[in-house]
Amino acid sequence: MGVTRPEAKDPLVAALNERAGQLVKENKELRDKMQVGKGDPRFHELMQVEVIGLHDKKQEDYGRNEDPFANVRQSREWGVPPWVGALIRANDKVKRLQKAARGGQLANETVEDSLLDLIVYAGISLILYREERLEDPVE
Repeated sequence: MGVTRPEAKDPLVAALNERAGQLVKENKELRDKMQVGKGDPRFHELMQVEVIGLHDKKQEDYGRNEDPFANVRQSREWGVPPWVGALIRANDKVKRLQKAARGGQLANETVEDSLLDLIVYAGISLILYREERLEDPVE
């Protein structure tokens, strides 16, 4: 289950890719547990197949090879940290879900679509939060 990353031109992205590779090696036991899966197999299938598949599919529209989160990073142009920008997008999904939970009809996507998007945005936000902390490790 190796991850192939495009060669990064940005030194920060290159450093983050290198650190990610180190973490993958250091957490072999955790990776093995994820692959075998303890607990409900539906959860593992959801995370390993559906969520990753959705993220990869959306990269075709939004991502760039050199920076898969370029579209989310653009929130910085509005003075919003990228990890918070991802949370704002996630909040849009929560608002859709609130409407559906109150019996409203969603016009452009299903409840399942919104729930999957919410998982993806949470993951993107966590990655960008960690990235920001590496840039400024004092918290």
